[in-house]
Amino acid sequence: MEQQQSSGGGGRKPWAAYNIIDRGEGKPRIWSRVGSAFFNRDGSINIILDSLPLGGKIQIREDDRERRANEKGQLAVAAEQRAEA
Repeated sequence: MEQQQSSGGGGRKPWAAYNIIDRGEGKPRIWSRVGSAFFNRDGSINIILDSLPLGGKIQIREDDRERRANEKGQLAVAAEQRAEA
C-alpha cells in the first residue's frame, strides 16, 4: 500500500487535512491541521491523521505552507504599521 503513494514520485507534494472550527457570527474560523493526504496512482487517496476532529468533518486542501511562509501575518503587519506611525 505504501508503494502506491505518489508523494515522492513526480514532485507531487502531500495535501493537508484540516478541521475547520466555526466560532460563530463575526468571528474568524479556526483552521487546525489534523493530518496529510496522498493521492495514489490508482486514483485513491490515503489520509494520515494526527488527531481526530470532534465534529467528524475533515477538509482536504493543497498544502500551501511554503507559499504562505513568505506572506506576513496579521501581527507582523500591525507591528510594521505601528513602527511607521
